[in-house]
Amino acid sequence: MMRRGSIAAWCAAGLLLLLSGCHSPWIQCTIVNHEDAPVSLVEVNYPGGSFGVQTIAAGASYRYRFHSLSTEAMSLEFTDAARQSHTATGPDLGQGQEGTLLIEIEPGNQVVWTPALTPKK
Repeated sequence: MMRRGSIAAWCAAGLLLLLSGCHSPWIQCTIVNHEDAPVSLVEVNYPGGSFGVQTIAAGASYRYRFHSLSTEAMSLEFTDAARQSHTATGPDLGQGQEGTLLIEIEPGNQVVWTPALTPKK
């Protein structure tokens, strides 16, 4: 039979374990369409996976959170209003990085990448 003090000690230890660093390194990515028309078939390839959205309206944005699972360059693929496909290579991501990443589709189908990332501690 456990003593009341032992139960309290185990509960406190469990609470400390939960609060002490179960942090997962996420990258919050936002894609912004600055074009005057929608872009479609938008796909972001990142180390260890990909995500996408069917359409981003003119002036709108799309947000997605992901884990960088290895080390390699990112890329963005999309189709403009004239149904032309475009591919842009982005920054290299490292495994375990975290922070934010802004991807802006500018007029003329130019892509600007603005990472604000730190390595996992």
